This record gives sequence, structure tokens and C-alpha cells, in this order.
Amino acid sequence: MKLMEINEEVLGEMITELVEEHIEAFQLEEKLYFMNTRQLEEYVGMSWPTITKVFLGDPDFPILRKGKHYIFHKKELDLYLDRYYEEVKVNGGDVLKYQRRG
Repeated sequence: MKLMEINEEVLGEMITELVEEHIEAFQLEEKLYFMNTRQLEEYVGMSWPTITKVFLGDPDFPILRKGKHYIFHKKELDLYLDRYYEEVKVNGGDVLKYQRRG
């Protein structure tokens, strides 16, 4: 039987680092009201061409124009993404193949 030795100091540092990352992400989420396209890309984990292909044609997608740029209301976006996720999940689970029915 092998025994594993745990370095409690290193483990504590790792836990502290992870907790700080989560707190920082939570604080950003609390501060963020509108997102720009780059923030949206990072938030949903998709490139802008994919976002354009998947979401921008949907009239229910929460998007506003700010001059030549787009902005996205975070709370409305969260609600939309939750609904979209459920729809895609029950219809094969492939975002790129799923077409929303109007």
C-alpha cells in the first residue's frame, strides 16, 4: 500500500488561489451591466464569427447598437443563454447544427 504525503502549505496556497479567482470573477459579474463584443466572446467562450452565425439572426437575442458597435445586457443575455442551452440540449446538443424555430 502506497501512502501519499500531502504538503498542507502548498495545498493551502492552491486553495487560496482558486478562491481568489472565483471571488474576482464574481466581483466582475456583479459590476458588469453591459458587455461589448470582446467581453461577450470571452463570456460565452465563442469567437465573434460563431456568435454571429449562431445568435445574431435570432430576433430574441438581447442586443443593442451603440453607433457602429454592439452592446449586450448581461442579465437579459443570461436568461437568453439559459433558454438557448436547454433548447439545444434537447435537440441534439450541437450548437452549430441547431436552428431555432421562429
